[in-house]
Amino acid sequence: MGQNLDIRSDPTTIDAPWMNEALRASGIAGSAVITKCTFEGFVGTGQTGCNARFSLTWDDPSGRPSTVMGKFPSFDATARATGFGGSAYVTEHNFYTRIAHTVKIRAPKCYHAALNLEAQEFCLIMEDLSGSEQGDQFVGLTMAEAELAIDQAVLLHAPRWGDPTLAQSGANPSTPEERSMQLAMIYGLLLPAFIERLGSRLESPIRQVIEDFAPMVGAWALGSGSPLTVAHYDFRPDNFLFARSPDAPPLVVVDWQTANEGLGMVDVAYMIAGSFSPERRREVEQQLVDLYRSKMNAAGVTYDDATCWRDYRFGALWGLIITVLATSMAARTERGDDLFVTMATQYGHLCLDHDSLSLLK
Repeated sequence: MGQNLDIRSDPTTIDAPWMNEALRASGIAGSAVITKCTFEGFVGTGQTGCNARFSLTWDDPSGRPSTVMGKFPSFDATARATGFGGSAYVTEHNFYTRIAHTVKIRAPKCYHAALNLEAQEFCLIMEDLSGSEQGDQFVGLTMAEAELAIDQAVLLHAPRWGDPTLAQSGANPSTPEERSMQLAMIYGLLLPAFIERLGSRLESPIRQVIEDFAPMVGAWALGSGSPLTVAHYDFRPDNFLFARSPDAPPLVVVDWQTANEGLGMVDVAYMIAGSFSPERRREVEQQLVDLYRSKMNAAGVTYDDATCWRDYRFGALWGLIITVLATSMAARTERGDDLFVTMATQYGHLCLDHDSLSLLK
């Protein structure tokens, strides 16, 4: 993927010669040459990174993209430091270079991936999915869209379900015990700041379940006992691109900054709660969980009803973890705070409805 190129973390510095080498290394350029590369501006409101679109002029455009997207570190100092100091950028780089080709989920095609942690440089060049439209957690999903998400969850989880090499595929290989200790420590450290920032905007039972979960996070991280697989860990509407033109793929899943070994049902519970109001979610969750289980079985994974439903209740708790962690990691914005309050409410009600904490007592 053009690893001998210098890493361009600032999209405004990317020019035709650099882009030409990046795309030639990916194989899509062939013998054609990019004669002009234009930075067209930023796209979206990424919390931990920024996306930019580039238009390309080729001497032979036949079969070659006229635009591409780039993903770069955040320009916000706090978010950028967190991205490099934590695992966000290295995890996304790891997904595109080591994991994407081993699963069947429809992720963006990546033409170039480069990372240098020491120099704090990061860059991805990917296909432009301009014919698709990003989902919105404030709006949620229709049932048809949620069913498309279930299809993609199966394509992610089934290929490597119970794969004994999963631990070696991660960006930072570690034992379950190490992950347990680390997650419990991070949640405990960040919880007071989360409560101070957003606690007054939360319903009392929601705030209580978030606080009560703190001493149990380590036990949760050890898993439910079900086989592990590759999990997205931020599987929600804001990270879904739905087709809005006839030639676009029905659904593409983006933002792989949290992808790692984990319980597949974490993604499913997270998606369902994050896609519907608590009232609507109560009406549709059984149908969607049953759909996931039946499709996993059809893909060759043995998953009985009782175990699947237990894992749904168990996986619900991830929503609390990522809400607390993401609130501290992301650049603070009004929309961001509104999103985190919405997430805490949705995932908190899911955990309360299913008494998820009782699974850890």
